[in-house]
Amino acid sequence: MSDAALAIEVEPEVGGNPGDDGGEEVTRAGTSHRDRDLLAGRAGQLRDKLDEIFSAVMRVFEEQKDRSDDIEDYWDCFNCRTNHRQYYSGIANIYFPIIHDAVVARSTRFSNQIFPQSGRYIEAVSADGTQPQSLIGLLEHYLRETHFEILVLKPLCETGDIEGHYNLYVDWCELEREIVSRETHGPRVRLGGEEVEAPGEDFEDMAEPEIIVEGRPVFEVLHDSDVAVWPANVDSLDEAFANGGGVAIVRHWTKAKIDQLVEQGCIRKAEGKALKDSMDRVSRENTDIEKRLAEHVGIHPRGTGATVWEVWITLPLNDGGGFDEDGRNRLCRVFFGPNRAQLGAKRNPYWNDRCPLISFPVKKTPGVFKGKSLISYVDSMQYEANDAINEGADAATLSAAPIVLRDPEKSNGPLVFGVGAIWDGGKDAISLLTFPDLTPRAQTRVQMALQGIFQSLGVNPSMLPQQTRAGKPNQAQVAQEQAVDLLTTAEAVKVLAVIASEMLGLIVDYDYQFRDTDITIREFGEMGVRARLEQVPPLTNRRGLSFIWRGAEQVKQTMMMQQAGTAWVNVLQNPQIQQQLAREGYSLHLAPVLVAQNQNIFGAFLGSQVIVNDREMLTMDPELENEILETGQMLHVHPLDEDPKHLQSHMKAKQETGDPHGTIGQHIAAHIQSMQMKMAASMQKAQAGAGMRPGLPPPGAGGPRPGAQPAPPHGPQRPPGALHPDRAAMSGVVQMPRRT
Repeated sequence: MSDAALAIEVEPEVGGNPGDDGGEEVTRAGTSHRDRDLLAGRAGQLRDKLDEIFSAVMRVFEEQKDRSDDIEDYWDCFNCRTNHRQYYSGIANIYFPIIHDAVVARSTRFSNQIFPQSGRYIEAVSADGTQPQSLIGLLEHYLRETHFEILVLKPLCETGDIEGHYNLYVDWCELEREIVSRETHGPRVRLGGEEVEAPGEDFEDMAEPEIIVEGRPVFEVLHDSDVAVWPANVDSLDEAFANGGGVAIVRHWTKAKIDQLVEQGCIRKAEGKALKDSMDRVSRENTDIEKRLAEHVGIHPRGTGATVWEVWITLPLNDGGGFDEDGRNRLCRVFFGPNRAQLGAKRNPYWNDRCPLISFPVKKTPGVFKGKSLISYVDSMQYEANDAINEGADAATLSAAPIVLRDPEKSNGPLVFGVGAIWDGGKDAISLLTFPDLTPRAQTRVQMALQGIFQSLGVNPSMLPQQTRAGKPNQAQVAQEQAVDLLTTAEAVKVLAVIASEMLGLIVDYDYQFRDTDITIREFGEMGVRARLEQVPPLTNRRGLSFIWRGAEQVKQTMMMQQAGTAWVNVLQNPQIQQQLAREGYSLHLAPVLVAQNQNIFGAFLGSQVIVNDREMLTMDPELENEILETGQMLHVHPLDEDPKHLQSHMKAKQETGDPHGTIGQHIAAHIQSMQMKMAASMQKAQAGAGMRPGLPPPGAGGPRPGAQPAPPHGPQRPPGALHPDRAAMSGVVQMPRRT
């Protein structure tokens, strides 16, 4: 669980008292009012209102109790745990993982579609129509650093399928690291209270530790049982706030977490101490779904914890940031503890004034905010498959030890099971009762349940690691399955794409608010630019920008390109089409299409080296190159450099500085080689323009003799048994004399 956003430290104001309008200095939270404790002083009216809000929160969680109980049963289906809904109870305890395999197949396919192979899945358009490449690179950097695909997206997909609702909480956290590095220096002595470097041989030493603060967004996938939204008939969180409702999130804190939040001012000190004293009793009264899921993977948490409700609600505040019944409604965050305890209340600490929770149903039901679980349609078939396979397994087990019938009048000796055992008895004195073989019927029942579950959840054979069909599919069947899979997956991931787009806006807002230093990112740029590292300063918030997650559309576009895109590109290259476009004021630019398809095939890194944008290959001033070369860094010669001009500048710099590192001399040699290559290419181009083949000397000049020359094709092949021309004279055939 991420509570980093609950620990926002507010810097004190500089220059001016709170409430002054003349200063430009603001606190870290944007204004001083955002850090004001609303429960401080005489807050009787506010406490009465918060008590009513807490009653509403408890009522909402009580209304969705049946839904929470069903969700626990659906998690049992995914984790292959038997529960009270299983009808058959016998010797065997086998759980056939149909729902588990279907949900995992869906999450794998959805994550691959959201994050395509090309590595380009974010589009940001500014108000002037340009794409801010630095901002796109920054967002991709954060997603790589947080391992968003494997730690957030896949659990979000699985949780949405099982619970019927996506809940993603976006925070910001900062972590301090003490970095130690090595340095090489000479002997140091202290003179006059200062440490100076003395003559002597250099040696390796440990440098002073450096404190580095790393900030990044953090994501938390919330369980739907821990999230309550009221009114229940709204379509979005903003509509809930506008209608006087709110959002409540269940939190589970330890004593160390409570101490941390008290120290950072998120909850009041006295209320925090009372909360720690009541933790033992509170932990036994509330159900923790996260703790139950941890037990499913073999982890049994020990100790006690406190259940806290984080509530986002609008409260009327005056211009000074205090509670006022006649004030304007502002989004606030309130923490409630057990026994209706009011732990803390402050205005929304984020500058964007948005709730950090992104909540969408998997399938929207008109008039209801939350969605219905997909497992609710197929859980009965999962229980049927389990009963069938357990009944068949029990029948097979009991058949291994059949019931023995013995006629006491014909056989009264002992009947001992063993290899080579001999039983005394007459004819028909002993008989065995064998149980019927239920395996074929169990296989049929399991196969029917598997097909029904896969059909309801939209799982086709192309999404599974192994094919389940009996025969080998033909090419038409494979193409049809791929087309169906593409359309169904593209439709299913639309909600995830909307969530990702909303998440990008929150990340940009948090980066603008919390990051104060430059950050080094890997940036690919636009239209096939080679990957490079770039220092990105704190940029801006989302104002004037539109973020779109394009990863879900790239796979669909790639398939369409394979089917009809190539043929359409050929049509566009028709001269008549281009002339018609020119007459109507249009021009044809195929580079974006080719670059996009190239990166979809080879990826952003390799694709940027296959198709290179020459507009980005700009030359560098020779004087600036001299400054870099004098520091000992090597530079490559640019193809567009003016070699004579650069050589003149570099040779002058070499004479003045002496070239202590030798880098200027190496750069001069590279320029000479580049100039020779350009001259050779120019000569070949001139020869080609004069009608001569490249590589041949001009007329009248000596040189090597030409090699093989083009010749007409040989005559047709002679029929079988035909006489070879060289043997024709031996057969009396008169031949024409050969040319010598």
